[in-house]
Amino acid sequence: MMTVIKPFLKAFKTTMAYSMYIVEHFPSQTSVVMQGAGSVKKLPALIKAQGIRKPLVVTDSVLMQLNLLKGLFESFDAINMPYAVYDGVQPNPSIDNIEDAYALYRKEGCDAFVGFGGGSSMDCAKVAAARAAKPELTTDRLGGYFKVMLPIPKKLPRIFAVPTTAGTGAEATSAAVVTDPKKNIKYTVNDFLLHPHFIVLDAELTLGLPPSITAITAMDALSHSVEGYIGGAHSRLSDMYSESAVRFIFENIDKVYHDGSDLQARGNLMLASYYAGFVLNRALTGYVHPFAHKIGGKYHLPHGRVIGAVMPHVFEYYGETAYKRLGKLADVLNITDPSMSDSEKGKAFIEAIRGYNRTYGIAETIPEIKEADFPEIAKSIHWECVPYPVPKIMDTKDIYTLLKRIKG
Repeated sequence: MMTVIKPFLKAFKTTMAYSMYIVEHFPSQTSVVMQGAGSVKKLPALIKAQGIRKPLVVTDSVLMQLNLLKGLFESFDAINMPYAVYDGVQPNPSIDNIEDAYALYRKEGCDAFVGFGGGSSMDCAKVAAARAAKPELTTDRLGGYFKVMLPIPKKLPRIFAVPTTAGTGAEATSAAVVTDPKKNIKYTVNDFLLHPHFIVLDAELTLGLPPSITAITAMDALSHSVEGYIGGAHSRLSDMYSESAVRFIFENIDKVYHDGSDLQARGNLMLASYYAGFVLNRALTGYVHPFAHKIGGKYHLPHGRVIGAVMPHVFEYYGETAYKRLGKLADVLNITDPSMSDSEKGKAFIEAIRGYNRTYGIAETIPEIKEADFPEIAKSIHWECVPYPVPKIMDTKDIYTLLKRIKG
């Protein structure tokens, strides 16, 4: 029994010590946020005003080919500010991606990071900044909690986040997900200091997203807002952000799915993603993400697709422990009436998620899962979920049951 309890006690003690340190030394965790169409063009002047000499822009080759960074680069050139570019980020940033970005950062004499793209680019930039702050720690040794912050490094590079999707919320979090392709796993680097210092929410950057990508990235944002809402770490403030994010997603996804040029709806989805990231960073997550991280990492599947398939099953497992909170979100969506019980309302919200999947082409099962991998997947889920304030704890049998349902 103690072999099971000890990791929980250790995580609890570490989290409490971290929380007390933050309260004492960092009374508020804030970022400068720029919003509005075309706002990315104002970023170089802001970077220069911070006394930064030469930033490293971290992005991927697809965005470079699409010329999506043209406005940013032209704005750098207009103020005669040098910059370097690393465009090797993969859809799930690998250890090699981060090491390569860090190596280029040092070679070019850079002193800041700009994560430009989806969650992968922003996560790569954040972990590369961690490498710059703690050069003695290679990327594979950064997994876990608070390895950058304590002791506080003398020089932490500024991190600028420019999302080009509306889903990951990576611009608002102090964590980054890294893929180790040799082990077929994903792991998380968590540290308060990795929270981006400046954020640009420019809806114009999302105009080229196809409907399918728009839907699965918004599903990721939905999971952040809901899991934080029903978990044990939610607060009045995080609840406000969760409810706003859920409402914005359901009110705008159909508009954007059928008219990708709707700039106002695009902007609302970006704001929802940012709000959901705020929730994730403060109220944490639950079982949905440990399932999705392991399944997505092992079978190389899009994160939002896995989230969409997993989420209804996890929420049904929570049952009565979560129905009341899920029911409140159903009220937010106006899909309930006063005669309904908490259970009925909660189930209505779960059905709304399934309706989202059906409407926007997110498969409700993941046939790629292999039963022979269940033990490996379950072990990963158990360990990742140690610090999460979930409504109800799963045992291995519960995980196997859900995996069979998710597999279909």
